[in-house]
Amino acid sequence: MIEQKATVLSSDESTVWLQAERQSTCDKCQVKKGCGTGLLSEHVGRRFSTIAVPKTQAVEPGQQMNVSIPEEALLHGAFMMYLLPILFMFAGAVISRFIFANELLEIIGGLAGLMFGFYWVKTRLKNQKIAIETQILEEK
Repeated sequence: MIEQKATVLSSDESTVWLQAERQSTCDKCQVKKGCGTGLLSEHVGRRFSTIAVPKTQAVEPGQQMNVSIPEEALLHGAFMMYLLPILFMFAGAVISRFIFANELLEIIGGLAGLMFGFYWVKTRLKNQKIAIETQILEEK
């Protein structure tokens, strides 16, 4: 399980909106002075993400919660977002090459495959239910 601390922003009957600080591994790295990513993270500053989770208990704004996400869900999502659109792009380019034998149409076929891949992943991930666990850390 991957865990992150978050602060309750608001809630309604079925959803809790949390704000979590994006964490980088640069703080644990020994080469952060000479690394471009480490230097960039120093200049960008702290960044936050807003997360919507199902409401399982009564919460108040300002409470601290622990959010847990299964590692398999994160790896599956990363595979879907990064690898599948590229595979669709290559498939679109290869199919266009064999059908049309024109470089411009091959590029258009590759871009169409990429867009279709992103659309397909978006619809798949939107319909997928991930078991996100939340636990109150601080009572307000």
